Amino acid sequence: MDFKLQDIEAITNNFAEDQIVGSGGYGVVYRATHEGEEIAVKKLRQLQGLDDKQFDNEFRNLRNIRHKNVVRLIGYCHQSCKKYMEHKGELIFAKEMERVLCFEYMHGGSLDKHIQDESCGLEWPTCFKIIKGTCEGLDHLHTSQGKPIFHLDLKPGNILLDESMTPKIGDLGLSRLVASTKTRQTEMRDGTLGFMPPEYVDSGFISKKFDVFSLGVIIIKMLAGDKSYFRCSEMPSEQFIELVREIWRKKFQAKPGYSSQSQEIDILGATSCVEIALRCVDRDRN
Repeated sequence: MDFKLQDIEAITNNFAEDQIVGSGGYGVVYRATHEGEEIAVKKLRQLQGLDDKQFDNEFRNLRNIRHKNVVRLIGYCHQSCKKYMEHKGELIFAKEMERVLCFEYMHGGSLDKHIQDESCGLEWPTCFKIIKGTCEGLDHLHTSQGKPIFHLDLKPGNILLDESMTPKIGDLGLSRLVASTKTRQTEMRDGTLGFMPPEYVDSGFISKKFDVFSLGVIIIKMLAGDKSYFRCSEMPSEQFIELVREIWRKKFQAKPGYSSQSQEIDILGATSCVEIALRCVDRDRN
């Protein structure tokens, strides 16, 4: 659906501050209601060098993506308007392009709110549900559209959760769209360096392995926590896996009524996930 700017201004009360639910490098997100459905309205910041034809083509394509683990794009708007703005100390009347994206609203927030210093603050069944769903969503993007769709900015802040803690990949397409702008290049190298693979950092090379590396980092942070994550490169894989097993064993033992058989089954699950994650971040991850 193509939205008109005046309609978006109406449902956001002219982008009122009390409707803001988040902000980031790309823009500000507002909570709004459209035709009885709660939606997230992302007003993009002015990004130098962003091509409007490319913007239009990108989001027309993304509207066709339907998967339970990918945030649904409802519509978008790119419309020029004239407004007064300051330029070199003077007010001038100039044309400005407003770009707005509308997505389904995710009531559970983002995954980064749940990752702590010592593993994830969620129970193991929920952790596994998030890991499994994120993998399935990414696989859909890489394999279902004829040619792969790369995310290029996968991180806990872009894994959104609904009321039942089902994960959905968000900010899809935006990172690719603005990857060539000066603003985005600076943000990527300064802001999300830990989620970018070494071959990209070294030479700018992009393939499916980019997102696979990012996925591995997310899983490791969920299982080991922010503090222990950095130790995975400082110790042999077997030792790091045992560290993760011990983290989760302590969590399970602290839970009343958790049988030893259930503990062992879930520790095996956590072990399998961290083994997969370590392969994802390996330099030779074929």
